Amino acid sequence: MILTILTYIYVIAFVLFFFGFCIFIHELGHFLAAKWRNLHIVAFSLGFKKIWSYKHKGVDYRIGCLPFGGYVDIPQLDSNETVKDEEGKELPKVKPLDRIIVAFAGPFFNVLFGFVLGTFLWIYGIPSATPIMDSIKVASVVENSPEYNAGLRGGDKIISINGQKFHDSWDKVVQQVVFTIGKVSLGIETNSGIKTISYEPAINPDNSGMAKEGLPYPFFKPEIPLRITVEKESPAEQAGLKTGDIIIGINGKDTPDHESYFLASSSAPELNIALIRDGKKITIGNVKTSELTEAQSYMIGVFLDTKSDEIKITEIKPDSPATKAGLKSNDIVLKINGVTPDENQPIHKIMSDSKGNLVTLSIRRDGKIFDIKVKPELSIPRYLNGISMVYYNHLTPWEQFMNVVTMSYQSLRGIFSKDSHIKAKHMSGPIGIVTVIGTAVYHGSILHALNIIAIITFSLALLNLLPLPVLDGGHILFSLIEMVIRRPLPAKLMKPICMAFVALLIFLMLFVTFNDINRITNFTKYLKKEKPSTGTQPSTGTIKK
Repeated sequence: MILTILTYIYVIAFVLFFFGFCIFIHELGHFLAAKWRNLHIVAFSLGFKKIWSYKHKGVDYRIGCLPFGGYVDIPQLDSNETVKDEEGKELPKVKPLDRIIVAFAGPFFNVLFGFVLGTFLWIYGIPSATPIMDSIKVASVVENSPEYNAGLRGGDKIISINGQKFHDSWDKVVQQVVFTIGKVSLGIETNSGIKTISYEPAINPDNSGMAKEGLPYPFFKPEIPLRITVEKESPAEQAGLKTGDIIIGINGKDTPDHESYFLASSSAPELNIALIRDGKKITIGNVKTSELTEAQSYMIGVFLDTKSDEIKITEIKPDSPATKAGLKSNDIVLKINGVTPDENQPIHKIMSDSKGNLVTLSIRRDGKIFDIKVKPELSIPRYLNGISMVYYNHLTPWEQFMNVVTMSYQSLRGIFSKDSHIKAKHMSGPIGIVTVIGTAVYHGSILHALNIIAIITFSLALLNLLPLPVLDGGHILFSLIEMVIRRPLPAKLMKPICMAFVALLIFLMLFVTFNDINRITNFTKYLKKEKPSTGTQPSTGTIKK
């Protein structure tokens, strides 16, 4: 319990420090530039609605209770009327160039901070589920999906997306599909040559997270190179495997993707591994593994639909206890030993607690309710071999920055296009951002969390450079206009415009906060509803190789 509390304290401290630092470094840029250009500074605040302050050399340093940003109070940035200090003394007018420098310094400091983090991530790598790829070989396609109907088949190689070559991880490829407006165009290389197919992306129910958000996810699976990371002093290292090896087969069977790797290796006490090293194919035999006995449990061999309110059997493994007992696909499980399964008594726990003794399932089939007795069997033991599939992509700071620029442009374009799947509801505010960072830190992925921080600080710079009133870009735009027309814009024109944008900004913050809370609440409900399978995993539809 003490360890758990300390973990939460660590996560909260990490999130508050780095998220707060993104805001602090932005306001520090304004502050230092204003000092440099001799502008009068009233206050430097992190957050809104002051709860603490300290005055030093004429500047009131504040901390607010609303963590939605921060500000540096610089009256002379307002060029439309005579401004005064706290004592009522008139302050001199400031040149448009000085206002531009002060306004630009905030986003510029965010970019500098992003490049510092980006350099660190360039050296140590950004964790990714897949390596960077210049083409993607299709492992399988769901029959009757948009991609399948357009002509995509297993074995095809995708070499371009929307007419552009790519050098990305699988997640980035998915992102390109999501951000596409209208039809997705894929350049594919087949046995008969190169051709282009196009299709309208659709919601893939097998990816529940993106489906709930109303975003499309590809209906095909990629064949990802199994480039491995080998743990020190593990059975894999002792057998001669090295980090960077690419596994192509285990015990005489091909392993085209992560799923087949784990299926082939997790249940075998000894492995013969075929791999590619330095462009050459070699085989390493007798790779010993250590049994992970605590992962064993009692199961009956069924696949369950875990997404609906009812527990529905979708598939039954051959020669399993369920098959022998007479269970069938589409049966609805109502109770087990008189207990209704829920988050407190999930099915896998009830089965494991049986220790192999007979259990009674109350089943509904074709409108009739009856009992079936079944005897769970001990699951096949799983084994560890010291091999993991964590990839580290070493993108330069400039590549990381340009990725954020591209993503920001695609997001804004999508929000304002009626033909895009991207909507305003997909935006996140401070609560959503803090949740994502905290989750990454909680699961021990500091590099992943720092990558999110880098994305945030780059995004904060780009957002503030938008030429809108009350943002830094607005101050820059009005100062440029003043330099051209040689006089400030009329206060009667600017005041209502600025007030309208302040109201719009407040509404936007409330909107994204509501979305964040709603998203977190729905995810929590989903986790509580989720009922683990008593077989392996829920079935995912028909796959055509």
